[in-house]
This record gives sequence, structure tokens and C-alpha cells, in this order.
Amino acid sequence: MLLVHHPNDAELHYVNMNHNSLHIMNLEDDQKSDLVSFFKVVCNLKKVRRSGWIHKANISSPESVADHSYSMCMMCMVLSEILNLDTEYVMKMANLHDLAESMVGDNTPDMISHDEKIIQEDKAMREIIFKLPYNLHEKYLAIWNEYIENKTTSSKFVHTIDKLEMALQAKSYEIDGYSKQSLQVFLSSAVDYVLNDKFELVSEILQTLNDDSKNK
Repeated sequence: MLLVHHPNDAELHYVNMNHNSLHIMNLEDDQKSDLVSFFKVVCNLKKVRRSGWIHKANISSPESVADHSYSMCMMCMVLSEILNLDTEYVMKMANLHDLAESMVGDNTPDMISHDEKIIQEDKAMREIIFKLPYNLHEKYLAIWNEYIENKTTSSKFVHTIDKLEMALQAKSYEIDGYSKQSLQVFLSSAVDYVLNDKFELVSEILQTLNDDSKNK
């Protein structure tokens, strides 16, 4: 028997509300072209390799920044829901956190100073985000600045998940047969950062990851 779902009034209202919201922002032709340019920058992250794996672990063809960002966003989404954080806001920050690397590349601390890295990435981020409609680039720039300052619960959470994802990837490369010794620097960095932060669940997950690896 084929069961047909008939939407109720609340569902119809939600659909109509979302449909109508698509027409709120009218874009000029040049704004549409700017959006295309923005999306091209986003897609370029798929070409930018995570340089730490290359220089410190001798992995010739490692994950891209886009690979890392996707995994990290999924982890942020699930864990922020469990921790009852503002998931939508956290997801926006996670999506933006490495976007500047589409223009400046992935510079590790031994390649460039922290201050210079921030200067380069901030300049690139402003150039990227300013391709968006005004209300969006103001909103996203504020989120980016909050991430860089790393003082709020959301920003601290995203930075912590960044480290957790790195540890997970290091364990994955270890399983693939890469040098455990060369990967240890990434795992130690993640452990030091995560254990010193306030998100107990993230610490427990990292510990579970390490325990599972020892048992295999």
C-alpha cells in the first residue's frame, strides 16, 4: 500500500515562508558575477593541500583544506548540537575559518610568523568576503574576527574541533602506514590544546580515539 503524506498547516506555512524568503534579497547582475567569483574562491580550497602533512609527515599528496573543512564542519555540527551550542552560528564560523587559505595557501607556524599569517589571511578574507552583498560581508567579517580573537565560547569550540579533526586525520594516516613518529607532533599538539580547553566531551572523544588506536 502506498502511503501519501499530506502536509499539515504548520508544514505548509514553513514551506511558504521559506519560499517567500528566497525573494527578499534582489541582486544586480554585477552582484551575481561577484557571487560566482566568491564560489570560485571557495572551490579553490579543494586544490590547496594541508602543508603540515607534507613538511612534517612526508605525505606527498595529503588532504586538501576543503577535505579538512568538510570533516571539521560535520564534527562541529554534531558536537555543538550535543553541547547545546548555537549550531548555525558555529557552522558559519567553521565554514569561514580557513577560507582565506584559498588565496594565501596553508602556511604553517614554521613557514611564517603568527602575526604575518594573521595579516595575510585577514587581507585575503576581506577581499573574498567583500564580493558578497553588504549585509552578508559585514556579518561574515564579524564572525571571522571573532574566530581570530578566540575569546568567545563559539570561537574556542571551533578552534578545539580544528585540533580534534587534525588528531583524527593523523590517526587515519597512521593506519595508512605513514610514520607514527612523524605524526606524533600532530597528536601531541591536539592533546595539549584540547585537554587545556573547557570542552570535556571533546577531551573524552580524543581520549577514546587514542584508546581505540592502542587496541587495534
